[in-house]
Amino acid sequence: MTIWDEIDTIYDQAADNGDGTCTFSVPGSFSGYRGHFPGNPILPGIVQLSFIRRLAERRLGIPLRLAGVRRIKYLRLITPDLPVTLKLALAKTEPDDGTWTADASFLNGEGGRVSAAKLFFASKESAS
Repeated sequence: MTIWDEIDTIYDQAADNGDGTCTFSVPGSFSGYRGHFPGNPILPGIVQLSFIRRLAERRLGIPLRLAGVRRIKYLRLITPDLPVTLKLALAKTEPDDGTWTADASFLNGEGGRVSAAKLFFASKESAS
């Protein structure tokens, strides 16, 4: 079983330019909650970064690796079964060096920002 088998995807939409929105919830049984933190589980930040990469891969149709981080802000907690929307905007870097910029935001059910990140991804096939 993979992390993705454990996630309940509610809605997934792509724009013509490759940007996307995905609404999902992470059940309390998700293995990533174990130890983070007992009695008060919250979704680890590294798992949120993994969700961003996964959605970017789905939009671009290629496997990606994290090439850099410009900023990450964690503003609220993601707890079990909380519906969360991931909004993702992708753009090729200029000049085109084979990387993409990802502006991502996680929003709660009321539309409040939970976390935000600006990341850089490169194809797994490209040189490091």
